[in-house]
Amino acid sequence: MNCSTDRLADLQKRLLALIEEQLRFKKQLYLLSFGSEVSSLWDEPKNTCPLRLQQCCAWVKHLQAGGGCDLLRALERALRRSELDTVLIILGSRPEQTVEVICDCLAQHPKISVHMVAYNCSSPAAIDTVKKMAAVSNGRYHLFSDALGVVDSSTDVDVLWTEIKAARDALAHIQSIQQGGDGDTAASVDSQISAGLSDLSLSELSPVHSALSAPLIFSPSDPAQQTSSDWLKKHGLKAQRLDLYQLLARNAYSPHETFVAVLGKTVSSTVHERLMVQVDWPDGSVKNLHVDPPSLHSYQKRLLRAVRVCERRVAWLNQTSSRMIWGSVCEQRVQVLLDMSGMNTHLQLHIQHALRTLLQEQMAGKHSFNVILFGSDVQSWQRKMFPATHENLQAVWQWFQTQECVGGRNTLSALRWALEDEPPADSALTDGVYLLTTGLPDQHMDSVTSYVSERCSTSNLNLHVCLFTEVKHTESQAETARALSDLAHAGHGRFIWTTETGVLESDDISVLIEEMQTAANYYQKSCELVDSLMQKSSSGGSGESSSSSIRPPTSSPKSKVPLPRPTTLSLARQERGQKSRPNSSKAETPAVHSKSAQRRVSVSQSVFFMEDGHLGFVFKSYPKPKSVRKSIASIKLPKHEGICSTKQWLKRFGIRNLHLDLHRLLSGPECRHQDTLVPSVQRRVSAKYCAIFPSIQINGAVKHLHLSPAELKQYISQTETLMLRYCQRLQWLLTGSRRMFGSVLEKEVCLLLDVSGSMASCFPELQKGLTLLIWDQLHANSVRFNMLAFSRGLCMWRPALVQSTEDQCVHAVQWLSQINTHGSSSTLTALQTACGLADGVGVYLISDGRSDCSHSLILTEMETLRREKSFTVHTIALNCSDRSSSDFLKRLAHKNGGRFHQAPESTDPDLIREQLSDPSSALNLPEFEGDDLKRLTEEIQKLRLFQKQAKAFRETVLESRKREGT
Repeated sequence: MNCSTDRLADLQKRLLALIEEQLRFKKQLYLLSFGSEVSSLWDEPKNTCPLRLQQCCAWVKHLQAGGGCDLLRALERALRRSELDTVLIILGSRPEQTVEVICDCLAQHPKISVHMVAYNCSSPAAIDTVKKMAAVSNGRYHLFSDALGVVDSSTDVDVLWTEIKAARDALAHIQSIQQGGDGDTAASVDSQISAGLSDLSLSELSPVHSALSAPLIFSPSDPAQQTSSDWLKKHGLKAQRLDLYQLLARNAYSPHETFVAVLGKTVSSTVHERLMVQVDWPDGSVKNLHVDPPSLHSYQKRLLRAVRVCERRVAWLNQTSSRMIWGSVCEQRVQVLLDMSGMNTHLQLHIQHALRTLLQEQMAGKHSFNVILFGSDVQSWQRKMFPATHENLQAVWQWFQTQECVGGRNTLSALRWALEDEPPADSALTDGVYLLTTGLPDQHMDSVTSYVSERCSTSNLNLHVCLFTEVKHTESQAETARALSDLAHAGHGRFIWTTETGVLESDDISVLIEEMQTAANYYQKSCELVDSLMQKSSSGGSGESSSSSIRPPTSSPKSKVPLPRPTTLSLARQERGQKSRPNSSKAETPAVHSKSAQRRVSVSQSVFFMEDGHLGFVFKSYPKPKSVRKSIASIKLPKHEGICSTKQWLKRFGIRNLHLDLHRLLSGPECRHQDTLVPSVQRRVSAKYCAIFPSIQINGAVKHLHLSPAELKQYISQTETLMLRYCQRLQWLLTGSRRMFGSVLEKEVCLLLDVSGSMASCFPELQKGLTLLIWDQLHANSVRFNMLAFSRGLCMWRPALVQSTEDQCVHAVQWLSQINTHGSSSTLTALQTACGLADGVGVYLISDGRSDCSHSLILTEMETLRREKSFTVHTIALNCSDRSSSDFLKRLAHKNGGRFHQAPESTDPDLIREQLSDPSSALNLPEFEGDDLKRLTEEIQKLRLFQKQAKAFRETVLESRKREGT
């Protein structure tokens, strides 16, 4: 069995039901799971018993989604078991191998029957593989769509449906014979066959027969249903007066300009430079704004509440199947148009499910309705609209189950039938036409759109278009969606595009997302306004010279304090002072050497000339003194891993950046131990307060312990939390493809593979690891990538970087399986080629460090190339036993902005977690060579040292207080 992460939980639930309902009756069982790796529950098939079934259930509950889909390896492993006579394969994605290779493997074991299941898989290649494998092995296939809970196609269903069609053909032939004259016999046979076929339909043959054939179960509908656009008129930002510019308008002023006749020019006001913030207004003008932080804070809270209301509306639209497919049905008179063309034969169950959910959940409270089917011809349940009573809704459901998909897609005729219906007697009732289709009409799209636009502009009705497709993200489907979206908008309606996996596009949801995006922009703008105000407050003070401030000395020696405007008296004093000193002397501000003057603080000051010509200062206000005592910070750590290097990660969550460095906490002036030389006794004597606080040794210096037991306890608690987070990060780095290759950081990547003869011993392991890397990191993170294998020559997989789609990843894995090791290593040529693929590309060199040219030449050439192009080189050492080769790979990565990685030989993540979670256990971590793992383990060891010291310090304080108490 194979499945992706998003579908794993539902697959596990259905597998448990399979074990309970069917597998427990089998004689022997053998369970395998496959992705990039293949694993089994047992080494060989086991006889079925209650204990074995419990083991199967436990195994299913602990299944994990893997990277690729190595179906061939799993199939070969299962076919080697001669005890098995049937193989059940549950496929969730496209296999890495071609269907021809897999079928050849099956052809070698003709005695084993294969039952193939495509579980919620929309890939055409996967579906084709399932059908061909079933045909080659004389087995069966089963295509299941979990989104709607129906069977798309099945060998068993197809066989039964063929028989039913044959019986109906025979019935039609008998009816023709009856008309020819053989009345009694034909009538008798006719009545017998009619009795057997009267209740048969395709829905009875699916696993959801009980659900589709049962009578409708109506749920109360919301009488006040409305579109999202109408809903926003009451609950949107404008309705709740949350437009940011409406809030700011009361404190916004246009810049004032006045013509000054004395100067002969227009002068602008400058008050805003100190008291206001300039804001670009929506009309293109600039306003001076008084920022009120409390008001903006309250506004942000209301904004977040409005966003949560919109999120609840989005969740409500996706809560039921009918709203996912049809949207919110708002009109009182509703006509439903269903595409029953021959192209939708395999989708008939989906169409049945869509209509059933609509009738049950949204139609019960309507004024009137009708259902119209169209293929080549148009067929209506009734000639006119009937009241939406429970009886009529049951009747239309029973009628619809007898219909089949046949003919073309005559959408225009169906629209004429619905749009040219007689107008309602009550003009206050609104009309809505809901069209469910799977593709473009047979008629020209421009003609259909023009007709709909003309009809809907002259009447009070709306046309809503619901598109359902099997395969998503193809160019043809996107073009179909655009054309049908234009059709819906021409009919003043809404467009919804759904697939088997959910909603791809919905006008109702798009409007809500735009509203939430507007709210996010308003929130960001309000934060920027507060930040601008805070910057102005920190750069300017109050008083006469509030714009001037004491700043740290700059590198320019000519920077001076601006001179005040001289008066007659000050000029006279200046002339007298110049006579009594050399001409070379200058009046400069005396240097301030105190540490407090080097901090960037704002003060208010006045400047004047002294009698000797020097400048004097009068300070009118002083900065408030700050406490030097350091408190224990409360840390906040992320729950999930970010794609970044350990160096970048520790810049945010390292010990120093989280203010948990114990030595820095004990390095303040209050912790300093002072002793003074007393001349009378000729020895150093400690200060009196030194006897009050306990003394400790830190890095050879005596410090006084000012932290209380409660603070040290909080510090220990915070470090334990941080240690668990470090453990989680370390386990993440040691799992999956990151263990062999590290983390892939860039969005554009080239993998350089050394396939020289020296890599032969580790190349099978490398191929296996690269397969996991492609699925685990490149495909999962949508990384554009390319691969280049080099030995004596170069072999590039693609001419340029490509998107990591499922098809490209499958081709990449197949290309890897065809590579062999040979020759020498032209490392420099490969690096130069890879660095030219794109600007800012991340190059990952996987090699043993040996090359056909000198290491110094490669480093020099890469340094020259780095001046011309932007790139990053990461190196991964494999089969690297030579110390000089390992040092070369480290230097190559560090000189080109990258990281060095070497997979650890033997590590047990569970053992490491056990060591880190128990502070009392000895810390015995492996010696990692890679940059990411090495930095993280060094931080872990430093944190463990601080934990031990903090516990010892706390015991020292408690003992000191205990002695004082006695």
